[in-house]
Order: sequence, then C-alpha cells, then structure tokens
Amino acid sequence: MTKRERYLKALRNEKVDGLIWVPNFDYWYQVNKARGTLPEAYRDLSRNDLVRAIDATIWNRVNGLKTIRDASVKESWHVQSDHSIHLFETPVGTIREIYRQTEDAHSSKALTEHFIKDLDTIRTMQYVVEATAYEPDYAPVYQALSETGDDGVVLHMSLCVPFIQFSKTDAGYLNGYYLWVDHREEVDALIQAYFDLFLDGYRILADGPADMISTGDNMDGTMFSPDLFREYAIPFYQESAKIISAKGKIFSGHWCGRTQSLLDQVPGCGLDLVEAIVTQPMADLTLEHALDLLKGKVVLQGGIPAVLVCAEGGARDDFERYFRDVILPLKERQGFILGMSDNVPPNADFARVAAVSALIGSVSGA
Repeated sequence: MTKRERYLKALRNEKVDGLIWVPNFDYWYQVNKARGTLPEAYRDLSRNDLVRAIDATIWNRVNGLKTIRDASVKESWHVQSDHSIHLFETPVGTIREIYRQTEDAHSSKALTEHFIKDLDTIRTMQYVVEATAYEPDYAPVYQALSETGDDGVVLHMSLCVPFIQFSKTDAGYLNGYYLWVDHREEVDALIQAYFDLFLDGYRILADGPADMISTGDNMDGTMFSPDLFREYAIPFYQESAKIISAKGKIFSGHWCGRTQSLLDQVPGCGLDLVEAIVTQPMADLTLEHALDLLKGKVVLQGGIPAVLVCAEGGARDDFERYFRDVILPLKERQGFILGMSDNVPPNADFARVAAVSALIGSVSGA
C-alpha cells in the first residue's frame, strides 16, 4: 500500500496500521528558502522532496479557482513604505485594507486596517461580493497531483465559514462584533452573500481532481462561541458537505486555534476531518481528550504543537519526552493522523521535525 493509499484510507476514518505522519512546514520552508537559510542538507530540495527526505507523507495545498469580478469593481494594490494597500472602488463606495510588513519582506504581513469600518462599508463589501464569481483553474491541481504521485494527497484550502470571513478578515473581531450587534440585518445579508459565493466555489473545486477540500477557517473558540458556531458554522458546513461528499471528496476544517469549547459539536456537523488541532501546552486540551470529543466520528490531524519544535518551547529532550508520553500511546488509535498545530515557525529547530519518523517508527512506503 502506498503512502497515498494509506493516507486516504485514514482520512476516510478507516483503520490503518501504525501512525501516518503529515507535516506542515510550508511557512518554515518558504521563509527560509527566500532568506537562503535552509539547512544545508535540504537546500536544493523542493518542498515535496523535503517531505520525502524525512520519510513523511505529503500534504500538498494548491489553488483551483480563479476569481473574476464585474467591470464595475476596480481592484488595486499599492505599496507605500512597508505598507501594502488593497482597494476596491465601486459605484457605491470605496473600501480599503492595509497590510504591514512584520519581521522582513519574506514573512507574513499583519493586517492592520480592515475593509469594513461602519455600515456604509458593509454595504460596499456586499456590492463587491455580489460582483464576484469563481472559475475553475485546474492546471495547477493536475501539476500538483503529478508532483505528489503516490507519496500523499492534494488539497484545496479555500474559503471559510462566512461569519469568520466577516468578523475576522473583513471587519476585525472587535469591530465586527459591535457591527453584528448594531446592524444585524445588514451583517447577515453580507454573510448570506458570502455563503452563496463560497458554495459556488466549492462546487467548482468538488468537480476538480484534488482529493480534499478544506476550509481556511483558522477556527478559534476564543473568538467564535459555541452559540455562534451552531448558528453560523454548522449550516455552512452541512451545505458544503453535501456538495463535497457527493463528488467523493474529503471535507476538512482548518482548526488551528483554541477549539476545546467547540470540538464536541464537530461530530455530525459535516466535516470529515479537523486539522491542525492545537493541544497542550498551547491550549487547555490534551490530545487524548480532543480525540474523545470527536467520538471516533471525525478524524483528527494534529498532535505536535508548534512551540515544541522551537528552542523557546524546550530542549530536544523535552520534545522527545512529549512523543513518548503523549503521541506513542495513541499510535494505534483510529481516527488520528499525526500533523502539526499549526505550522513550523521559521526559527524552528527543524532537526526535531526531521526526527519524527524515527520516533514513531514509521516505515517508508508500505
């Protein structure tokens, strides 16, 4: 059985022998490659070949959509000093968001100004959303499948729960919640517009060749309460699942925040997998308890908190002790795939990531 076959079987919550190891070090790789600071042993390797080199299974994320907009919407980007300014100009108003450079030009930027500030900008954003559509762009997906081969799967991590799009990205959580309370009808109209648009996107992705479709929720129960989850997330997941499962695809949620208050609602919500689940010491939740909350009905991918692959999180002995005490006792548990929570930071001790396969006793291939 190939790595791809084993991984797909595990993703479908079927029993496999041993523990499948699916690292997520894309951000570490991108930043260090751009800086010229990849370890010498990996300097000439592609991201996929690096996964192969550490005897892990490939988790290959790729875009499969093109975004198109009505001619009445003018989109532009401008750079001023260390700021990137993103504008939408429409017949009903102009909205702006600003990203600011953080550590250096190769690191993720901080979103310091959001599109939505008030009622007028809610209406402008709704105009933009209703003037937006998606088209398939499958060529990168076929290329990713060819590059991945039998060593893993290809997935889309696209779109998210519409309320999260509004509250986290469009408005920012603090302002978003004030606007939701003060202008509930207008906010719900915008959320419905996103709901319809995102389902259209999932229809296109589900028709494509990738193995899996994941939301980009960055779900966090600290900012998204159980009541909000029931009202806004579950209906979206359930409608998305109808589209995705009908095409034989796996439906995943990217849950990289503190989600202990939400996990008990996951069984039956429509998701096949929750990925990047954060556990102790980065959240008040053990890995075993997280699996218990899923009741064997939804697969969990995660288990290695990002802090433990950094010197700031402890010595290598601490990392290995975590493996012995937390990971290995769950090695044969169905519905558990070993992954990252969430991503290997650029300053990580990558030797710890490279040692995982030996620590869990994985065997390449079969």
